[in-house]
Amino acid sequence: MGIDLMTLHRLRLVWALALMLPGAVALAQSGQPVDDDVEPNVVPNVEPASQASGDADSFGPNMVRVSEYRDPLIGLNRAVFAFNDASYRYLLGPAARTYQNVTPDPIKQGIGNFFYNLRTPVYALNHLFQGKPDQTVKDLSRFLVNTTVGIAGLFDPADSWLQMERQVTSAGDTLAQYGLGYGVYLVLPFIGSSNLRNAGGMVLEMPLNAIEYLVDDPDGTVVRVFDNFQLYSPMIQSYVDITEDSEDPYIFMRNLHIQGIQRDAAYAQQAREETTQ
Repeated sequence: MGIDLMTLHRLRLVWALALMLPGAVALAQSGQPVDDDVEPNVVPNVEPASQASGDADSFGPNMVRVSEYRDPLIGLNRAVFAFNDASYRYLLGPAARTYQNVTPDPIKQGIGNFFYNLRTPVYALNHLFQGKPDQTVKDLSRFLVNTTVGIAGLFDPADSWLQMERQVTSAGDTLAQYGLGYGVYLVLPFIGSSNLRNAGGMVLEMPLNAIEYLVDDPDGTVVRVFDNFQLYSPMIQSYVDITEDSEDPYIFMRNLHIQGIQRDAAYAQQAREETTQ
């Protein structure tokens, strides 16, 4: 018996909410407010640390330190991380290396351009909700130029001819713009390090993906999987290298992710202060 498109949408939504629910429950039980985020007063630096926030007794020289973190789902997160680690090392890593080494650069560039162009309306909508109408206009202009002159987005004349540079954003960034904290740290299957806020943003963006309306399932699912694969394949390759000497790769990747949240919060606060001056 076939599954219609609406049913698949609902299944994806239930799956995403299932990922988010344990974090919300744990957060509520801990009594910590969602928007009680880490202090963004100083832009943190990646630095060696003999002691770092985490559950490991000792840390190697490539551990990064964060001032605060929320990881009440560490048991579940570690299980998903172990699954991802094996996938990256023995499945996705070799596949990413093959894709990067075998596929000619112009073809990889064209594929990347095509999928980025499909995501551009989502970026435009997020920029609009972030109070950046000028960037929204640029996003839509990029989409129009590249869809037509750029042959369905395979080429990027908006950048090369008109100097309209790409500006990537997400619903998670939009939620952060409105003061929503990252909630708790999450490790998502295949995706890796994330958090409750970004996972919620992914759910919000699901029905906005143009692939949902251009390609019917199950082919649409294959296209989305390939989109994510080609987008993250360079990072999948580097994963093994950056975690090779780490005594606890889970803590290293978690702290690196949360440190990025701290850095982004610091930059956002600095930008707000400069705007009000």
